[in-house]
Amino acid sequence: MRNILHILAAASALLCAPGAALAQTTGFSVGPSVGTDGIGADALYKVSPFVAARAGFRYADLSLSETIDDVSYDLDVGFTAGLTALDIHPFANGFRVSGGAYFSGRSIDLGATPSRPVEIGDRTYTPQEVGMLTGTSDWNNAAPFLGVGFNNGLNAIKRFGFQAMLGAAYIGDPDVTLEATGGLLASDPAFQDDLDEEAQRLADDLDDFPFHPVLSLGLTVRF
Repeated sequence: MRNILHILAAASALLCAPGAALAQTTGFSVGPSVGTDGIGADALYKVSPFVAARAGFRYADLSLSETIDDVSYDLDVGFTAGLTALDIHPFANGFRVSGGAYFSGRSIDLGATPSRPVEIGDRTYTPQEVGMLTGTSDWNNAAPFLGVGFNNGLNAIKRFGFQAMLGAAYIGDPDVTLEATGGLLASDPAFQDDLDEEAQRLADDLDDFPFHPVLSLGLTVRF
C-alpha cells in the first residue's frame, strides 16, 4: 500500500510540474541592451506566462559628415528616449511579439561652412555670402514600434536570460530649420527665402526614411 502511495505521489508531482511552472505568473527582471536604437536598459514585469510589461530608456550620439543637396554638412545625430512596450509570448516560451513606443529625443544638428560656391535653393552663392550654416531636424515626440524577438528569461527557472528584438519604429516626417550667420547676405530677404527652400529640400531628403530599424540585443536578471 505504501509503495502505491509513493507511486501516486510521484505521478501527481510529474503531472503538476508544468502547472507549477505556469503558476509562477509574475516576476520582475532588469537588464542592459544595445542596438540600432542606442544603448540603454529595460525593466520587465511578468504579468502572466503570456504577457510582460516593459519600460526602459535609450541613448545614442553619433557624429558624421554627409553631402546633402550640394552642401557638405557635419551631422550630430542624437537620441535620448523613454520606452514603453507590451511583450506578448503566445506560446508561453521565449518567442515574443512586441508593440509600444519611444518617447521624445530624436534629433540631428547640422553645421556647414562652405569653402566653395554652393547652391542654396535655386541660386549659387559664394562662401563669403553664405557664411556658416546651422540647423536642426526634429521628429515626432512619440514613435510607435512593432517587432518580434526572443526573451528566454521570462518563463525560465534560471535567473539570467538573453533577449533580442527585430522591428521598426515609425518616426514620421522631420521638421527642419536652417539659418546662416556671418555671411554677407545673412539678412538678405531673397537669401532667406532660398534658405527656407533649402530646409524644405533637406526635409524631403530625410523624409525618405520614415521608419527607423530596431535591432537590439540584451541581457536580463530576474529577481
